Amino acid sequence: MMNEKYKIIIKIRTFEELILDLFGQNKLSGTTHTYIGEEATAAAVMKYVRNDDKVFSNHRCHGHYLAYGGPEELLLAEIMSKKSGLCQGRGGSQHIHYKNFFTNGIQGGIVPNAVGAAFADKLCESDRNAVVFLGDGTLGQGVVYESLNIAAVYEIPVLFVIEDNQYAMSTRRSDVIAGNIKSRIEGFGIRTFEIESTDVDELDVFFEEVFYFLEEKRKPVCAIVHNYRLGAHSKGDDTRNPEEIKAHQKDDPVKIVINKIGEESYREIRNEFQVKFESIVEKLEKEESIEISTAEMPLPNIHTSFLARSDNRYVEGIRQAFRERLSTDRNTVLIGEDIRDPYGGAFKATKGLTTDFDDRILNMPISEAAMTGIAVGMGLNGMLPVVEMMFGDFVTLGFDQLLNHAAKYGWVYGNNVSVPMVIRTPMGAKRGYGPTHSQSLEKYLVGIPGIRVLALSLAVDPKIMYETLFSIIDEPVIVVENKKLYAQKGWIIKNNTYRDFSVREINHYGFPTLLFSIDPENRPDFLAVTYGGMIEDAMEAAEELMITDEIQMDVLILSQLAPLPLSDILEVITCDIPLLVIEEGTKTAGLGAEIIAACSERGIVRHCIRIAAPDMPIPNGIVLENQIIPDKDTIIKRVKEEMK
Repeated sequence: MMNEKYKIIIKIRTFEELILDLFGQNKLSGTTHTYIGEEATAAAVMKYVRNDDKVFSNHRCHGHYLAYGGPEELLLAEIMSKKSGLCQGRGGSQHIHYKNFFTNGIQGGIVPNAVGAAFADKLCESDRNAVVFLGDGTLGQGVVYESLNIAAVYEIPVLFVIEDNQYAMSTRRSDVIAGNIKSRIEGFGIRTFEIESTDVDELDVFFEEVFYFLEEKRKPVCAIVHNYRLGAHSKGDDTRNPEEIKAHQKDDPVKIVINKIGEESYREIRNEFQVKFESIVEKLEKEESIEISTAEMPLPNIHTSFLARSDNRYVEGIRQAFRERLSTDRNTVLIGEDIRDPYGGAFKATKGLTTDFDDRILNMPISEAAMTGIAVGMGLNGMLPVVEMMFGDFVTLGFDQLLNHAAKYGWVYGNNVSVPMVIRTPMGAKRGYGPTHSQSLEKYLVGIPGIRVLALSLAVDPKIMYETLFSIIDEPVIVVENKKLYAQKGWIIKNNTYRDFSVREINHYGFPTLLFSIDPENRPDFLAVTYGGMIEDAMEAAEELMITDEIQMDVLILSQLAPLPLSDILEVITCDIPLLVIEEGTKTAGLGAEIIAACSERGIVRHCIRIAAPDMPIPNGIVLENQIIPDKDTIIKRVKEEMK
């Protein structure tokens, strides 16, 4: 009987050459990255991968997918942008999902995802493994080392397969990667195996030992395979010396297979695959591509009041929500820097939780990119990770994982997976922490499709906000917690009244928009829209304007920033009332600009005023900070100017 590994190698080579031929005939668009010359590694690895193991691949994923057992027709349909593709044609050649197989085209980005998936299994005491493929060029990415470190510290059973094909695109690995690859990995205390081979039988014996270690020790392990990429980086961008490529062709894994089975058997097998694949292509060419829908996702149906009713310190409400969730759901885990006791997080949101939930309060190194990526992997694997960024400013360090992984997987994979995860970001100024610890970066987050952004404020109960979020979450969510709120006491809103304000709760999106009006029966002179830490300044300004100048300014407070709760806003705004948008972040391209644009497009607002911080870094110390951050006096001054 023919060795199955040999067939897999021939199948991969036939498939990859067909893809290149289709590109040459202009029957495909986009790009592809073939696995020509490296097929033996995938064939050897996948022999030891079980059905419930997780496999994470990269831009050069066709060979891994086919060796995994993925159907050829689904992959061809995906690359050809057909409706029947793995992901309805949305992901194409580089971004595919099948069963427990996941890929992404961002170099190194899938490494923390794999670690997160394996971490979830470890926490659930599962014996499943995770395997992640990365190339030698990927060793230039910092998130790879962040992930290796965390895998080693927590003894996470994940296999890192480094395929050293000598080149990162067109650049020699030796020109850009210093030192020895094995020494790099062993520096983390990770057991590392190494081989130079393209012979699938040699690699079979090699990976048998690697997987034995993984199964027995349940610790991270690395396998380095030195080989050579015989094909171009993508379609035709090959600047290597042809003589160099020719010299390596003697180690072509297909030639090695031919030497084992004979030319006749090889041609018979190859022809069988060739006919099969060409038949599939002919069939798919007649199939329609999917029509991309731009319709919004169904909105959650929430019937509860979120109004603040407790004068407890705000951080206590957040902590109580976490405690109750951890008590009722074993799949929830809190991740962050210094969040375990006795410290309990920079703003003490997790203080006191470690005693009761020791295994699910996880301290992390200063590795925001890996933390975010690990949360993505955990979410893909059925857990609910809640990540605390020590300061919201640091969310930029995990931005790639948010933009190119967390936000995209659900849609790109044809809505076949979900990534429930929460990133908590203490944002805002007014504590004097300076240029990199006081920013309000919401505008960089609300523009990411696929991520919900919420903003806590004293007007809503933080416990109810988190309880509701936990009950409906099936997507990545960023929760903006203005840092000055933590030590403050919550408002007490009774009978829809707060101080001199009547309160109206509007909710078309699952999380409320609140209208505060001193005289709800009267048409206001201005409508202010704001959120988070600016609401107190807006409310105080509204009170003073009414008392001193008889100017009525209603205040609309947002709890959801993205998707923008436009229906909530439009329920209140009218053409004849000037719109005032107030935010703590910098003005250009801010949330206020988006609100004004959305209303203007619909012809609903004519007179608009923006109040925000000037486009400059925030200075250190409260004295200087107060000169640029909007406050009550800024609002009052601007309103009076407009009245003139």
